[in-house]
Amino acid sequence: MEGDGDSESLDQPEMGIESLPEPVLIQILALVPATELVLMCRLVCLQWKALVDSTSLWILKCQQEGLAGEDEVEEDRENWQFFYFLHKWKRNLLKNIFGEEEFEAWGDVEHGGDGWRVEEIPGDGGFDFSEDENVKKYFVTSYEWCRKSQVVDLRAEGYWEELMDTTQPAIVVKDWYSSRMDSGCLYELCVKLLSEHEDVLAEYKSGTVAVPQQSDTGWTEISHTFRDYGPGVRFVRFEHGGQDTVYWKGWFGVRVTNSSVMVEP
Repeated sequence: MEGDGDSESLDQPEMGIESLPEPVLIQILALVPATELVLMCRLVCLQWKALVDSTSLWILKCQQEGLAGEDEVEEDRENWQFFYFLHKWKRNLLKNIFGEEEFEAWGDVEHGGDGWRVEEIPGDGGFDFSEDENVKKYFVTSYEWCRKSQVVDLRAEGYWEELMDTTQPAIVVKDWYSSRMDSGCLYELCVKLLSEHEDVLAEYKSGTVAVPQQSDTGWTEISHTFRDYGPGVRFVRFEHGGQDTVYWKGWFGVRVTNSSVMVEP
């Protein structure tokens, strides 16, 4: 009889994690780091693939990490997984935005007049950058047009093709410019969204902005948000520049700093 009992116990099926109810599995999987969910857990079996791809799991992760409210539901967003990753990866994609490394990362640098120079805030006849105490330097132009650009490779930064083509997250570009108090200046910003073959799919131009002499407006932010730009965007080309309007030798032109390109939910 004792042997029969042992035999019966051996015949009992073992209870594994896969036997748990799906709501419980989702609770457990939501505790796993997002990259491991996508790259590892999703490959375990068909059930786990379906759970990792489910809206319920990503809503829960967003709620756990403060990216969504407790009352948000599936209908609130088209793709909660993309929403999660866009929030977590939100960062400035431009490099060397204060000139700490001179012109590293900037291309097509056009040095009109005496060319670009990097100076410390506030500089002669300049203004403090009160919006962010971490901004310590700026680029300044001369008496002829100075331009520089930077190209962001979205795929290299982690924004895969399906995300850019289907979700088309907002691409937000910003720049800050200022003049000296004793010199007027001109400023321009041009940002292009480019295809794999560098065709222009969308474009923003500020036009030529004139800052009059004796202006005391300080630092001014300019921004633009690209939305519904269509499939195929792979690069963002950011270009800005300017010159002074008094044509004085030296660096009396527009000052620029804290430029940014961000992909946002």
